[in-house]
Amino acid sequence: MQIKETKISIVNKYGEKLIGLETLPLTEKEKYPTIVLVHGFGVTKEEAGKFDQLAQYLSIAGFLVYRFDFSGCGESEGDYVQTSLSKLKSDLSEILDFIQSQAKVDESKIGILGQSFGTTTTIALEPKVKCLVMISSISHPKEIFLKSSGDDYNPQGITSRKRSDGTVTKTGPQFWPNFDNYDLLKSVKKIHCPILFIHGSEDKKVPLSELEAYFQNANEPKEKIVIKGMEHGWEPCRESL
Repeated sequence: MQIKETKISIVNKYGEKLIGLETLPLTEKEKYPTIVLVHGFGVTKEEAGKFDQLAQYLSIAGFLVYRFDFSGCGESEGDYVQTSLSKLKSDLSEILDFIQSQAKVDESKIGILGQSFGTTTTIALEPKVKCLVMISSISHPKEIFLKSSGDDYNPQGITSRKRSDGTVTKTGPQFWPNFDNYDLLKSVKKIHCPILFIHGSEDKKVPLSELEAYFQNANEPKEKIVIKGMEHGWEPCRESL
């Protein structure tokens, strides 16, 4: 089945071009319910193939799908060393503004699906949307990143985080104190739409307690699903997810 994807771009408030993909549904309509896929820390709009597959599933189900590389990631301009939660939040805000301006988007039916640090960015924004799906949620990002950085943590300089695929993601000194501007558990209380939280029982990068912290503070309606045997990257349960 042929899926129609179009490369798109916007310019963020820092003058950096952000590259995205628009995946159209197979059925033709004047306006579509729309899903925004928000990727995690230092990765790309493809999310190692997970978002590629998800965009196809959603388009077959009749949803219009958008996904962008944040500044400094993938095809987008910028240097990820300069990133912070505030910069990511700003990017996502402008991405949402662009999506809401599209004639083919049903503004009353926009949902966001975030993965890992993408959930942090989404909750920080406190978006007014139809629904949220938060996968592998991070509610205490500073603590999670401190733990994963280990001996490479350098609060005054460049922190280099070695990833499981062998690549290295670098962040600058602004990355750490910026988290102190956010109380994500208060932010989730300000969101008034249905939220589905999904986590893997075998997630070694982000403990299940991160989901629970959000869930306890989130408004109804809310639901949580823990997928038995699933790791942070959705394996080996990608299909069931």
